[in-house]
Amino acid sequence: MERKIVPKLRHPFLNGLKELPEGRTKDLKEIRSWMETQPHLPHISDEYIYLFLHSCFYDQEKTRQTIENYFTIRANTPSLFADRNVYSDSMEFVTKLACSFKLPTKTPEGYTVVMYIPRERENCEYVFSDAIKGFCIYNDSIISEDGLVEGYVVILDIKNMKLGHLVRITLPALRAFMTYIQEAHPVRLKAIHVTNTNAFIKQFMRLIAPMIRSELIGLLRFHRGSIPEGMALEMFPKDLGGEAPTTEELSLEVVKLKEKYHEWMIETEYFVADESKRARKGTWWSLFSGSNEIVPNSDDRQIGGKDQNALRELEVD
Repeated sequence: MERKIVPKLRHPFLNGLKELPEGRTKDLKEIRSWMETQPHLPHISDEYIYLFLHSCFYDQEKTRQTIENYFTIRANTPSLFADRNVYSDSMEFVTKLACSFKLPTKTPEGYTVVMYIPRERENCEYVFSDAIKGFCIYNDSIISEDGLVEGYVVILDIKNMKLGHLVRITLPALRAFMTYIQEAHPVRLKAIHVTNTNAFIKQFMRLIAPMIRSELIGLLRFHRGSIPEGMALEMFPKDLGGEAPTTEELSLEVVKLKEKYHEWMIETEYFVADESKRARKGTWWSLFSGSNEIVPNSDDRQIGGKDQNALRELEVD
């Protein structure tokens, strides 16, 4: 008899949603009915379904595809989504590599701003897949804390990044991450700002260009300074020229999140697709099985020519 694992905690929101979306019961029921016809997908809470619906602006087809992508990628990319013990040696090391934090105030549009700043280190010998795993763990905890928000703005400050960071990148993990962010991450991503750009940003962009869809290219902005043009100074840490607490002070929140989400993160490993129960084989998803490489779908194969030209034309503010 098959053993059904029942998580002890609430997912994907540890504290639950404060308010459920109004007038969306029909949308919820339609997705629930569809999931019941997909034996390979895990049973998830109504709140989990609302997360996907909200991120897809309640578009039914996009929601179904995002759910499929989300649980399949998580099942078939264990280097990024398995062994989510936040106190493991590898995750403790990843925490020391970068400051990760939310800015204390939102944008005028109501968007949450999340910053990632690699710390200055002489030794760049990190495991790239571990760094991506830590990034995804932090993102999951932020989603749980925030609930359904209007949108996210991501800022990556690369002032401390060196060529040594680039040579540690592994293509299978990079492909998996880029596919996940573009096809499965259940948030409304509004902008990605790369600040304190340096000489090797062009090499990095050439590396990831074939993996970027035109929609994501439209969100990318590059800046020579620490604060993106047009964003209020009071939102940013003092050590970056703003008026908020310092980057190190803001990143202390990660320590609290690790303690709060330790058991919860381990339980998230239950929410994956079960390939042995997939009703129809022979789709591109079957190519995931037993491999950490992500195979692009038919839409991704269209990336090239026009989109890469658009990427090359991006200017640094």
